Amino acid sequence: MSFSHHSGRMSFSSMSDQYKLIILPEAQKDIREIIFYIARELAAPQAALRLQDEFQKEINSLARMPERIKKVDEQPWKNMGIRKVRVKNYYIYFLVDDEEIAVKVNAVIYVGRDQSKQMTDRKMEES
Repeated sequence: MSFSHHSGRMSFSSMSDQYKLIILPEAQKDIREIIFYIARELAAPQAALRLQDEFQKEINSLARMPERIKKVDEQPWKNMGIRKVRVKNYYIYFLVDDEEIAVKVNAVIYVGRDQSKQMTDRKMEES
């Protein structure tokens, strides 16, 4: 697997992956803030590392058959092609870009938050 960082985006790819994985800056920020909060504020650095590993594992799994995850039910995000997958107490929001053959991770949001409000407050890239 290779990792590259360019144009403010993180990108993971490997020779056998069907889709390139792109973690957009907003999602990168979400992940950093979640991990920092758990490690520092909750004083649980090992739990933070485990969660970070679980995020990475789930995001990496999206490289193969990302369409297996259904689109969200809420509009307008459903029409935009936004999908979500749950990891512990967080939703990872992403879309499948068939033109770029890429999965773009847009956001990582705590399940206890108002998802519609959180999504409205963000610019979600369309497929």
